[in-house]
Amino acid sequence: MSKKLLATLTAGTIGLVGAATVIGANPAEAAGFSGSYAPNNWTLTNSNADGFVDTSNAPGSISLTGGNNWSYTPGQTAYTTTAAVNSLVSFNWYYSTTDWEPYYDPFGFLLNGVFTELTDPWGSQSQSGTYSTLLNAGDIFGFAVNTTDNSYGSASVTISDFEATQVPEPASVLGLLAFGALGAGAKLKRNKKQDVANSHLN
Repeated sequence: MSKKLLATLTAGTIGLVGAATVIGANPAEAAGFSGSYAPNNWTLTNSNADGFVDTSNAPGSISLTGGNNWSYTPGQTAYTTTAAVNSLVSFNWYYSTTDWEPYYDPFGFLLNGVFTELTDPWGSQSQSGTYSTLLNAGDIFGFAVNTTDNSYGSASVTISDFEATQVPEPASVLGLLAFGALGAGAKLKRNKKQDVANSHLN
């Protein structure tokens, strides 16, 4: 590999590394249930349920308990908020139920009304895990404990290590990468002009 080509590739690499550095430099929008994601910015919603949320340990953690109103019909207890910016959201969860099985009181993540179950319906009555997902600014997201029977015991989940890290918009990322590519292209053009000038001198 010629020195000129190596220098050109190096220039392009530096541009891309610079873009990656900017992308990776975004601070956490929230560490724990604080700032834009403090408990007063969340909403508790019971749909045919009598569940509740305990925020006494915030910002470190919150606990959500599902319904058990003995209606023998399905219900949901949800705790939701709005994404302040484009974010990568992550958290740990610990679940337990006093019902026969988690099947009757599943816990999951809510995104714009869509429920994604995180518990194993046929697993143990106590479970734990981690979850992360990308959100767009304006998304309505949160946690939910559903109940299929509203009887024989409820389920509770504790959410901890909640973090929302801001990520750049796709257009910004493409712009940064294009900037790095343009830097490499400009250097190639300068090298070509220099080669032509040198050939005329010779």
